[in-house]
Amino acid sequence: MNCFLFALLLFIGALTHVDRIYFKRSHSFCVHFLYSALPSQAEWNLPPITQEEGALLDAILSQKFHYLAKGTHAYAFLSEDGKYVIKFHRYASHMRRFAWVSHPLRYTFSAKRQKIKEYNMRKVHAHMKSYRASYMHLKEESGLVCLHISRTEDTLRRTVTLVDATQAQYQVPLDEVTFILQHRAELIYPTLKELKAENRLEEAKQIISNILHLIQTTCQKGYIDEDPVLSRNYGLLADRAIHIDLGSLVQQEQIALRENYIPYVKEVTAGLCKYLEQEDSELLAHYHAELYSLGRNSLN
Repeated sequence: MNCFLFALLLFIGALTHVDRIYFKRSHSFCVHFLYSALPSQAEWNLPPITQEEGALLDAILSQKFHYLAKGTHAYAFLSEDGKYVIKFHRYASHMRRFAWVSHPLRYTFSAKRQKIKEYNMRKVHAHMKSYRASYMHLKEESGLVCLHISRTEDTLRRTVTLVDATQAQYQVPLDEVTFILQHRAELIYPTLKELKAENRLEEAKQIISNILHLIQTTCQKGYIDEDPVLSRNYGLLADRAIHIDLGSLVQQEQIALRENYIPYVKEVTAGLCKYLEQEDSELLAHYHAELYSLGRNSLN
């Protein structure tokens, strides 16, 4: 009997070790983390997709999506054609299906864990509110193709094929998960650097104009970015700049006023201004001219 228990403990230990190695190799991705046990909320509901949107979604989902990155609150996967990114909200352990199996008592008797649970619940509600607002009011500014928040019954009726970092594949029913489907955007600073190296300054100037226009338009619609880091949370499409991270976009009605959004635009782009000071005087002059024009035109 003792030998059996010892062998069982060794087996469990080896299995746990293998599981941790695999988890590390997959960049901490686990498909189980995508499924929430949270009840659907009426305030998270979205309009049904149109026939045209459904056709586009079918075309996009005909390809596989490969693991791209893990953020604080989401996993991102890139389409095989490189044109789209699908992000899945990553739920905390106490929000997942069958959470009681892995943590039967952890959040029941620990005051510390209760505070963590309350904090996580506030954050997830804030994120869902931002996601919905982006879809309803900032769809162009965020490059959104499709958004799904609450679990639904046979609404989308579609699945997506995900390929993780170990090349394991998963079929994920989209009705059961929270996902954001966006156009893939290029990062700002590497793009500006490449254009400058190739002496394509007119294209670089247009990018600077697009960035300023994006922030201005977002403000005029009554929204700000609580994490306005241009280097990682903003990106570039062929015809415009977009917000990559939707979870930090929050409503602030007063920002729509000119006297509020002009200083805000300057603040958000201060890092860009400093970058241009070091890189190119012509692009810097264009930045200041566009900033001046932005303020002047808002008076008309």
